[in-house]
Amino acid sequence: RGFFGLVFLTFILCFVFNNLIERLARRSGNRRRFWTVVVYFIFLAIVALITAFIAPRLGAESSAAIKQVPKAIDEVREYLEKLAAAQPNFGPLIRGMKDSLDLHNLLGVDRQTVVSLAVASFNRVTHYLSYFLLGTLFSFFILLDYPNLRARLANLRNTRLQEVYEETAESVVLFARVVGEAFQAQMMIAAVNTMLTAIGLWGLGVPIVALLSTVVFFCGLIPVLGTFISSVPIILLAFNTGGMNLAMAAVAMISVVHAVEAYILNPRIYSAVFKINPVLTLIILYIGHTLFGMWGVLLGVPISVYIYRHVVLGQPKGEVSAVNVTDKGKKGGGRN
Repeated sequence: RGFFGLVFLTFILCFVFNNLIERLARRSGNRRRFWTVVVYFIFLAIVALITAFIAPRLGAESSAAIKQVPKAIDEVREYLEKLAAAQPNFGPLIRGMKDSLDLHNLLGVDRQTVVSLAVASFNRVTHYLSYFLLGTLFSFFILLDYPNLRARLANLRNTRLQEVYEETAESVVLFARVVGEAFQAQMMIAAVNTMLTAIGLWGLGVPIVALLSTVVFFCGLIPVLGTFISSVPIILLAFNTGGMNLAMAAVAMISVVHAVEAYILNPRIYSAVFKINPVLTLIILYIGHTLFGMWGVLLGVPISVYIYRHVVLGQPKGEVSAVNVTDKGKKGGGRN
């Protein structure tokens, strides 16, 4: 499982940075090796700055969140109990909501387990960092010699593997493009959502902005379902900080942010790639999580789209690109 994560990270970095390097090399006329070094240097500099300034704050906020989230749940339960006493007609319904609102029902674990998981996650920071650095290093060497590697792979058609190559090469490239463009689109959406949410949290005065924004970004990589997962801690901490008024303001802020996602970002980016119903997305996410865990959540939708459109329906490869699909919608036709 860890090896697959390293391979996937390397693939995503190669896919994202190769597009950028190709564009820079084409526009400037410089060799792609020069732009490969420049792009990775800038990327590592940004990562180093983020690590130096954000990592200590994330550690402090994570420690505070471990204490505040259970406290916030208790305060919400007390509020619901008072509300049930004040509204006897809705008392059974409100008390049912109160009884279902605990860590075990929300996360499937108790408080002691949450603390243990948090401590274990902190202890594995160096492990995750080493995976990230290895993925970055592998992708750098791959892109540095990418034209030569591509030519060598193409030469397989002149070997004894010619039949295997001709049978699988186009499908493998098409599958990689679907997954890469889908994940790249979702990263763009998650980044914009994170920026807007961080501004909203800062404006509302909700604490632990860095940690909550980080949660929003990673949950944003999960289509549809990530919205609900990232909203729960924001609302709980808002309630713990300023009561029901601040919690409702946080709900309104989240609604505005995800309205921007639904009506502006998704139609232009994500839906241009998939055009898939949200209910069907949730079904795919549930099945993917049940069968394959977190990898099923991250890759379930693009893999399902690839299987249905390009294996079952045999959709031509010209319809893979998000840009091509968007242009096709505007002009009434697309490239084949």
